[in-house]
Amino acid sequence: MSQTGQSGCPFEDIPAQEAKQITEIADLTVTRLRKRYAPPKPILRGVHPKAHGCIRAIFTINADIEPEYRIGLFANPGQSFSAFIRFSNAAALVGPDIDKTGNNDSRGMAIKVLDVGDNVLNEDNGARNQDFLMINQPRFAFANAEDYLRLTRILDRDNDVANGFFAPLQKDDPRLSPTQKQAIEDYIRDEAIEPDDIARIRGSAMIVQQIHTMPVANPLGTQYFSAAPFLFGPDRVMKFSAKPCEVVPPTDIPNPPTDNYLTDALTQTMQRHGDLQFDFMVQVRGPDVDLGIENASSLWDEATYPFVPVAKITIHPPQPDVGTAEHRAQCEKLAFTPWHSLAAHQPIGSINRLRKKVYQASAEHRLAHDIPK
Repeated sequence: MSQTGQSGCPFEDIPAQEAKQITEIADLTVTRLRKRYAPPKPILRGVHPKAHGCIRAIFTINADIEPEYRIGLFANPGQSFSAFIRFSNAAALVGPDIDKTGNNDSRGMAIKVLDVGDNVLNEDNGARNQDFLMINQPRFAFANAEDYLRLTRILDRDNDVANGFFAPLQKDDPRLSPTQKQAIEDYIRDEAIEPDDIARIRGSAMIVQQIHTMPVANPLGTQYFSAAPFLFGPDRVMKFSAKPCEVVPPTDIPNPPTDNYLTDALTQTMQRHGDLQFDFMVQVRGPDVDLGIENASSLWDEATYPFVPVAKITIHPPQPDVGTAEHRAQCEKLAFTPWHSLAAHQPIGSINRLRKKVYQASAEHRLAHDIPK
């Protein structure tokens, strides 16, 4: 059984059990935060806790934007907004930018466009801002709230180790002992995992492997994607992306990499003179038969649905305060969620519905305590 999405959104198909699943995820997220950051540790974010830095930027709508894209934030050609951008790692725990096995992590770019107008879904501590949250690959590793709940339960059970989520893929491995095989079979039974679930878990494993092998030398030099879908006015859907307009050095990862080489690269880049720019682009689709809205691991073919530039993000170096303790503390006070949004760009799909409650729970728990100095 399912129901039509929020605000009567015709693109959504919400499972009847999803609200209960999301509540459990939010509760487990706060539980994990309490376990990770027991006093006197400062409480960090539930997702993307490691920041490489926050920088100031200008978000300008292209003067030549085509009329069909003049929707919501993009309605007025040439209009400029002040913005903050936070670059980060997605790993649940703060650690080296490349782990001891040589695996990369997913990298994040979160843009907060300031003072965008009145018709917002949720105010941002009294302000009306538009947040665009992105990662450096076009698909999320976990498709929907059902899968994310299984992942969150595993993280809580196994102290932030996610391997157990993928255990069903190993159930026929002849190297397993009878005890190990039985444990996997018990997990599959207890979680009511069906063949369709196995297929999604297999897809998640492939995306995670792609993430691990995707090197980033400088947070300012790579392309980022929304992965999840959003409304583009009342009758269309978009995904969005930010792509650097030029090659940004350094282009090679240090050998060996330092634990915080991405922070070092960003900080050093922001000392230089000369503007940096990203193209902000959208993929827009109409009411097609299947948009993959409820599966955040789905991919929209760029050959069929190309990204179209609609705005420019301009960063003015030097910003010498980026690496200071005071600046980092201010960065940590910012709360990002896709639900800081104009109604014209409402987040849609299972993962975005999940993010509304989970990000709010994480931010409220974090900001109720001392911010890292």
